[in-house]
Amino acid sequence: MSHDKRNGPLIGIVAGEPSGQLLAADLIAALNARLGTPVRLVGVGGPPLQTHGLASLFDPDEIALMGLTSVVRALPRLARRIGQTANALIAARPDCLIVVDSPDFSLRVAKRVKKRLPDLPVVKYVAPTVWAWRPGRAPAMRAHVDHVLSILPFEPAVMAELGGPETHYVGHRLMADDALQRCWDANTARTARADGSTVNLLLLPGSRRSEVRALLDDFRQAVDIMRERGNALSITLPTLPHLERQVRDHVLGWPDVVRVTTGRDAQIEAYGTADVAIAASGTVLLELALAGVPAISCYRSDPLIRRVAERLLTTWSAALPNLIADRVVINEYYDEMIRPGMLARLAEELADPAGSRRATVMAGYHTVRDRMQVNEPPSSKAAAIVADILEGHSRA
Repeated sequence: MSHDKRNGPLIGIVAGEPSGQLLAADLIAALNARLGTPVRLVGVGGPPLQTHGLASLFDPDEIALMGLTSVVRALPRLARRIGQTANALIAARPDCLIVVDSPDFSLRVAKRVKKRLPDLPVVKYVAPTVWAWRPGRAPAMRAHVDHVLSILPFEPAVMAELGGPETHYVGHRLMADDALQRCWDANTARTARADGSTVNLLLLPGSRRSEVRALLDDFRQAVDIMRERGNALSITLPTLPHLERQVRDHVLGWPDVVRVTTGRDAQIEAYGTADVAIAASGTVLLELALAGVPAISCYRSDPLIRRVAERLLTTWSAALPNLIADRVVINEYYDEMIRPGMLARLAEELADPAGSRRATVMAGYHTVRDRMQVNEPPSSKAAAIVADILEGHSRA
């Protein structure tokens, strides 16, 4: 290794998204504990990594971009930041480079660094979604990524099949979430509805303005139909602070009272009492599965993006619980397939504690949990692999 033995190894790090920074910070904390000496950091990351001594090269928000238009708009700046980050890492000559998210940025950095430092071990934490689209990215990564640490149990097999880098499943942080575990225990132990005959309905219209705009009318119509069919409803809609005004304005005209909440604690509380959820497709479906809440997935895509997506998508399902269980656990409805009458009737069946549909979904959720199970926290497993890589690099 290039470092003084009295100091910890020097780790290059690139993490743009808040969730990726938390994953990386957990890994660094576990690595410090494992090595018995704090590692030194160089690269890009926010407060969670800065508490471990990282002086970020620039604000990571610059690379945490969502959507094609924002990426295209930022291209000149991104190109400059890619060069800056790669040059800083090459000059620092770290013992290992770990890139977490923002793959269009971080993998370009890895490519440049690997070209100049061919012996440097490069680790990608969180596999790119090569199982969903652009499978050609898997073999292309081999030139500049040595190891992938995946958070979904089916990814090592997919990566091997596609000819990608060596991939290890280390576990998902949601499996180590005590609050979700408490929800699971409460929901699986319940034999009747939490509020007697009232259906506790959870609505989750998404984390982006466009998703909320696209889905809330469908959700309202489904709610109207459930009420007309004689269901007493208690409706909770957890959202994010920046969407709260938009959501409140929309539900103001609903005949039913909708409890709009923000914050993680309120969302977890809703998971613990919900009989059924209607949700926008996304990571929230995995949260609902691990919390034991039967769910229906919906998604309306932008018409222009839909044309492109239809050609690029290679996966049979967009719901992570389905992909993990390798069967249909959560029903998915897209675009013209979204029928409020269908959502209402399916939600009724899933909310029935003695119903066969609910039992089938819960059996699927058990499979998801079994397949995601690991014998130690993801950060510890990831740290053990990185420690082995560092050891191998020091002997080289």
